[in-house]
Amino acid sequence: MGFEEVLEMIVDETELSEDDVKDEVDDKMDEFEGLVSEEGAIHLVAKEHGVDIKEVADGGLDIENVVPEMRKVNIKARVLSISDLNTFERDDEEEDGKVQNLVLGDDTGTIRVTLWDDQTEIAEKISENDPIEINGAYTVEDDQGNAEIRLGDSSKVAMADEEDVPEVEAPSNTGMTQAAISEVSGEGNSFRVKGLLVAMYGSNPFYRVDPETGDTARENNDGDLVTDDGKEVEDPDHRLAISGVIDDGTGTVRCVFFGEQARKVLDIDEETEREGDQEAVEEASEKALGKELVVEGRTRYNDYFDQTEITVNSVDFIDANDEIEELLDIMEA
Repeated sequence: MGFEEVLEMIVDETELSEDDVKDEVDDKMDEFEGLVSEEGAIHLVAKEHGVDIKEVADGGLDIENVVPEMRKVNIKARVLSISDLNTFERDDEEEDGKVQNLVLGDDTGTIRVTLWDDQTEIAEKISENDPIEINGAYTVEDDQGNAEIRLGDSSKVAMADEEDVPEVEAPSNTGMTQAAISEVSGEGNSFRVKGLLVAMYGSNPFYRVDPETGDTARENNDGDLVTDDGKEVEDPDHRLAISGVIDDGTGTVRCVFFGEQARKVLDIDEETEREGDQEAVEEASEKALGKELVVEGRTRYNDYFDQTEITVNSVDFIDANDEIEELLDIMEA
């Protein structure tokens, strides 16, 4: 669904004028500092005003225009990465659940696709750099506020023609700046920084999710846990979202680690995360202090702490030998 169609829907279903909507679109584009197009921005405005956008153009969307809470999403893109298959136990069921992630990209951006259970067979049939076409999908909002593609019962995935999908670089090579922490600034910028982990805040590190879908479950006014779609969750799993501070001698930066990255820093397993073992996380947080890390991620402004922080997409530990060799190479040059 194009800009003018969405604009008309918002005007029809709210008390906003066309000029009001266009002003909000401009504000949204300024907020995301060029990271969202005009079409993507108006979809976000529609969502904020409760306007349900259920259709998209049959011709497909550029990834930059895919936002949360869309239906009947059609895209063509390249497979940039395929995660390992993860399995998990489901209560009262003999068969384990399965989940696997793809990262897709076109010449406008990248997006994650989450595959559940039998859908993971798709990952067995494709390889990195394959052009694929997805029709009839839907999107949700992930833990970092980005759109994530999900497949419904009527969704279809097929190989696309090579000429229809341009070559795309892997996301880790896109817009990433190696920087001293003192240089980290702005919002929505990608940085790679190295430093010493000097603080970990392990006192409230979990949020709860529906174990079947991975959707966040929040407590409603009646005290029940429900997803954004209204599904009640009686026995939720836990997911990690934990903050720490890295210092490189030029400054410090607060970093937020989710899921796999949090487990890696804390050196804990998925079962500990799913069970929400608070004591184990607090102990692991203490032991993690002093680790030397390389983190890559995107900046965002934290209103509560009044500072810029990094939402971490990947984390590795610094190898002292590698650092020495890199320093020698620089000196020789």
